[in-house]
Amino acid sequence: MSRRRAPLFVTHAITVFLGLYGLRQTNWNAKKEQVPPTLDTPPAIVLDHPDVIARRRNITVFPPPRDHPFAGARDANGHWGYVADPYAVRQHMLLKFRRETGNARATFEDMLKARYMPLEDNGDVNETEQVCQTLPRKGIEGDGWDVLVEKVVVGGPLPLPESPEDPREPPDGWWHGTPPARNAPPYFNSPNPPKIFCGMYTYHKKQYLLEAAVQSWAWRCDGFVAFSDVTNPSIGAVDLPHYGEEHYSNMWQKVRSIWSYIHTHYSLDFDYFHLCGDDTLIIVDNLRNYLWSIDDKNGTKPLYVGGAFKTHGVIVCGGGSGYTLNRVTLHWLVTEAFAKPDYQVDSGEDRLMGFTLRPFVRCYDTHDANGGQRYTGSSPAHYKYGCDKVKCSGDMTKQFQFWQDYVNKNITGMDTISSQALSFHLLRNQVMVKRVHAILYRTCPKGTVLADALE
Repeated sequence: MSRRRAPLFVTHAITVFLGLYGLRQTNWNAKKEQVPPTLDTPPAIVLDHPDVIARRRNITVFPPPRDHPFAGARDANGHWGYVADPYAVRQHMLLKFRRETGNARATFEDMLKARYMPLEDNGDVNETEQVCQTLPRKGIEGDGWDVLVEKVVVGGPLPLPESPEDPREPPDGWWHGTPPARNAPPYFNSPNPPKIFCGMYTYHKKQYLLEAAVQSWAWRCDGFVAFSDVTNPSIGAVDLPHYGEEHYSNMWQKVRSIWSYIHTHYSLDFDYFHLCGDDTLIIVDNLRNYLWSIDDKNGTKPLYVGGAFKTHGVIVCGGGSGYTLNRVTLHWLVTEAFAKPDYQVDSGEDRLMGFTLRPFVRCYDTHDANGGQRYTGSSPAHYKYGCDKVKCSGDMTKQFQFWQDYVNKNITGMDTISSQALSFHLLRNQVMVKRVHAILYRTCPKGTVLADALE
């Protein structure tokens, strides 16, 4: 008996489906490697009518497919099930770099070597003037100039320990010499550096901060997504609803949805996952160097890494600098801790993260051998002076006192910050973000006031 053939239209439909699926997989994998040489502008998003989008975003009319914090994200038109491309920001910036340089074959490495950071000048803000044509200490950094120029080193050697017995640093320090130091760190000429995913929580009214991050530090991460209440792939923004209102007082619920989304879509593609706010600047080279230096035991040891502070008698990682999880901790957080219902409305997401993770892992000790903070939770100027009755009061005094007790060292001012600091916080506008980044990375063109001052 001959076997009955499927109708021709069914065969054709299956062929088309498999072809489209294969094309989608090929495109996704290609994005992970490199953008093909082109000067083309990415296609613009075609938006539906605002009224249609508004109705679709109404969760009473179109409820989420799953309960929070596992509901997922929505695209620019309000459709559920959207998966943000973590490589979109890097691709967008590379295309922008190619257009500005006229080099259609420019690579990510070319962009790094050029210390690329575009400046936007419009009627409200002249970034070129305020970032590159302003004298030292006269810019928005103020007294933070000394911290950025004299203390912090981007991608430099880690501080030398005070004694050979300090287990966190080798006796001879980490040095990038030729030949390399006897105890070269794992990130020195590492063939398999860990991949870092950077996440940011924000919302539509702070888009100017998100854009500043995208144009300065965010594209240096291996992957980047900004968790917002709107979706805009060109700046990495994704509309991620959560339980309760979109409000600062409800940050805990937003963060629960963020970590659940990261675990669902990105946990297998990256080794470390860093989350911070939109007023934070990350020195990605220093973050990468530090994570490479940690004994992660092949990714099987739980890690919860950040700047320590004490709350309710418990040491947790502060949210100002952001904090970093490895894959093991991320998996436990989402599959175990978040599996239990939690409807708390609270702005202290970093405190609740510490409490939630406490049965599984504690905040990792991240200060350097000299007592300096790597994960810094304030602006550069905060670390210029020590705290006394004249210069500091209230919480600032408590912060410095806590840190002295925590590291058991009588240090103050710039001594409380590591030369390998990897973050700054409380950068309230786009000029401040770009000015700090420009000072650290020497991004201003030769002949400008800032470039000449740094020369």
